[in-house]
Amino acid sequence: MRSMISVAVFAAVSGSALADGGDFGLWTSDGKVQTAVGDHTGQVLLNFGERVFAADMLGSVATGWEAEEPGIFIPEASLPDNTQVGFNILGNLLYWDGTGPVSAVGASAAMTLRFGPESRVTPGDASTVAGFGINYDADAIGGFDEHYDHLLGAGAAEGIYFLQTSFTLTGFSDSDSVWTVFNAGLTELRHDEAIEYAETVLVPAPGGAGVLALAGLIGARRRR
Repeated sequence: MRSMISVAVFAAVSGSALADGGDFGLWTSDGKVQTAVGDHTGQVLLNFGERVFAADMLGSVATGWEAEEPGIFIPEASLPDNTQVGFNILGNLLYWDGTGPVSAVGASAAMTLRFGPESRVTPGDASTVAGFGINYDADAIGGFDEHYDHLLGAGAAEGIYFLQTSFTLTGFSDSDSVWTVFNAGLTELRHDEAIEYAETVLVPAPGGAGVLALAGLIGARRRR
């Protein structure tokens, strides 16, 4: 089996090139799932070792909030056929209301991750919720590009929501945890501040040391 690093195109990009973030890009190295920024349009993985992602949610307090981003991108023919692409939810959803210094406290709302008939809900404590798998078709042109619905129900307050997950692939060790920073109705400035907080506090040390040694590059840290 080819390692995903052998089929991915290494790209040096500035943070501004990833202004709206990107998909969760998955590949494997040393028997473990690794993360990157996935660009399904360009069919490349960027910023190997990235562990903070971002998305804007649509909706309102009255109707609830929804985001289809980030999706999951895996280059074509880089995994065995019928590999199951899954995830784990690592603890409860965190929240910042956008006032004062950025903080992350337990959210009163729960987030649902849904794909077709399958769904999982964030727990109310630090427990882990096992997700579900989506089948990887090695023959699919353009690779694997699937998107969960991320849902907050009616009554969920405006603010920033932090979701911690890890990714699973059949036959490989789970990835390191990643954080997704969702903006529900606040300004881009507040979102930027929350992304910075996730990068410097929630993920205080670079997660891609093994990737850097293998690839011989340093990916630019993403900034909105």
